[in-house]
Amino acid sequence: MNSNLKNKKIVEVTNLTKFYGKNKGINKISFDINQGEIYGLMGPNGAGKTTTIRSMLNLISPDSGSTKIFGKDNLSQNEKANISYLPGEYEMYSNLNGNQYLSYISNLRNAKQNNIQKLAEQLDLDLNKKINELSKGNKQKIGIIQTFMNNPMIAILDEPTTGLDPLKQHEFQNIIKEHNKLGCSILLSSHILNEIEDLCEKVGVIKDGELIASENIAELKNKSIKKYEITFDQKPLKSKLTKIKGISNLKIKDKNCTFSIKGNVDDMIKTISKFTVINIRVLESDLEEIFLTYY
Repeated sequence: MNSNLKNKKIVEVTNLTKFYGKNKGINKISFDINQGEIYGLMGPNGAGKTTTIRSMLNLISPDSGSTKIFGKDNLSQNEKANISYLPGEYEMYSNLNGNQYLSYISNLRNAKQNNIQKLAEQLDLDLNKKINELSKGNKQKIGIIQTFMNNPMIAILDEPTTGLDPLKQHEFQNIIKEHNKLGCSILLSSHILNEIEDLCEKVGVIKDGELIASENIAELKNKSIKKYEITFDQKPLKSKLTKIKGISNLKIKDKNCTFSIKGNVDDMIKTISKFTVINIRVLESDLEEIFLTYY
C-alpha cells in the first residue's frame, strides 16, 4: 500500500463520552485509525469497548464527542455501504439458511459482487443449513462472512472469535490479514490478548471507560518491564544483584539467573560487567504482561 495512504486518517474518534444516568459508560475516548491499519481495542469485558464502538457508529447517541469516518461527520448511503460491522451479540433471521441470509444482506448493500462461497470454504461452513440449526460457533462464522463478503473499506469487529474453535480462530486471522492486504482498515475489539498481538499494529487500552494508552504495539512493549536470563562462569552473588536499580523477580540457579528490570538498564549493565558473563538473553514481554501492568 502507498505509504502516503497508510498515514491518512480514515477514522477519527474525539472525546467520545457516554453516561447511563450517573453511571459512566465511556469518558473522553480519543484515537485515530489510519488507512490500511489494524487497530486493536483491548480491555476486559465491561471496560467500555462495545459502548465505544456503538457510539462511534451512532447506534447509541454519545453525550458528547465526535467521530469522523472518511473525514466526514455524515456519510452517504454509498459510503456507509463501505463499512462493515460485526457486533458482539449478532442476531440473524433464524428461519433462513446461511445462503439466503447472506444473499439478502448483500442485496441490501446493493453489492455487485460478493465472496460468500470463498469465505464459507475458508471457515468450513455449510450454508445450506438453517440458522436456527447452527451452533454458536457456526453462527459466528456467518457474522464473519457478512463482515467481509463485500470487501469493505472499513471493518469493525466486536469480540469476533466468540465461540470459534482454535483452528477457526487461526483461519479468521488469515481472513483479517487477506482483507487488510487489499486495503481494508480494521478496528478489532477483543479481550483475547494474543489475538490483538498477532493482528494489530496499534492498540488502545481501555480501563473503566477511559482510554489509558493508545500507541504502536512495538512502542508499548518498549515501555514494559524487561526480563533477562544471564549465564555467568560461576554462581553470582545474590547480594550484588539485588542492589541493581529497578530489579525484581530475581531467581538464581547455579550459574544462571533470571530477573526483571523496570526503567533504565544502565545500572544492571554496570553491575553484571563485574562478573564474567557467558551469555545474556532478553526475554521479550508479551502483551498479556504489558496489559497487567496497566490493570
